[in-house]
Amino acid sequence: METQPAEKKMELLKVQNQKKPEQVISVVRDPHDQGFHTEGLKRLFGLKEIWIDTRNLTESVLEFAQVLSFIMETISEAQDLGLPFGYQDEFTFHGLRYSLKDRGDYRVLRRIPDFGQAAYDE
Repeated sequence: METQPAEKKMELLKVQNQKKPEQVISVVRDPHDQGFHTEGLKRLFGLKEIWIDTRNLTESVLEFAQVLSFIMETISEAQDLGLPFGYQDEFTFHGLRYSLKDRGDYRVLRRIPDFGQAAYDE
């Protein structure tokens, strides 16, 4: 009987803090979870990792990399200033609205559709 090698996590991209280049997070695909999520936010800041709605990710990897960079740099800046940080359930970045809702061990990142566009299932 032939066995298949265990599937491993696939790193899609790395996001680096522009102000602190030593702070780097990864976006990985875990074949067992069937989706993409960050790795590094918990290690760097003690915060939940972010699960990315894969329907959105396939549409715009660059867009979500920029959003993750913005989130990481905001967390880092709050840490530098000694201020507490908490994820916002909704925020605006470059004129687009996003949600970052709590779901178990993750926060789920989605772009909020404009009025008249189809909404994603929760």
